[in-house]
Amino acid sequence: MKEISMNHVIWLAIKNLKRLEEPDDCKRPSIDEIFSACEKELCALDASDREINLRLFALALYCYKLYNSEFFKSAVFARFARALDYSHFRSTAKALIRENNYALVVFWVVFRLSFVNTIPQDNYLPLEQELRDKSLELGLNLVY
Repeated sequence: MKEISMNHVIWLAIKNLKRLEEPDDCKRPSIDEIFSACEKELCALDASDREINLRLFALALYCYKLYNSEFFKSAVFARFARALDYSHFRSTAKALIRENNYALVVFWVVFRLSFVNTIPQDNYLPLEQELRDKSLELGLNLVY
């Protein structure tokens, strides 16, 4: 269930990102701090570099779409700037589908949270359906 633990790290990071919407205070984390904490937790779970990078890429895409101004100011932006476009996300998602990779679950949720109403539906709906179907299939395999 290592995959579930790795995915859980990203869910917690998304939850922590909501704190960016709160008024400024000393307890508000920066995007760089959130990414650093995620990376450390994923390393502690003995995740491979590829698995870490896939999940952090999904989190970067989420930040890019929903916390744009804060994300552009972060050091993390430089790390993922070249990859943050729909075509790269789409090709990565397709590769994860082919590989039956459990990081796909993270990609589907991030896709759902960040791409809705930002790209034409004829591009978005087929990929969302494919991501959802494969994520559910992977999820059922974990349960049974």
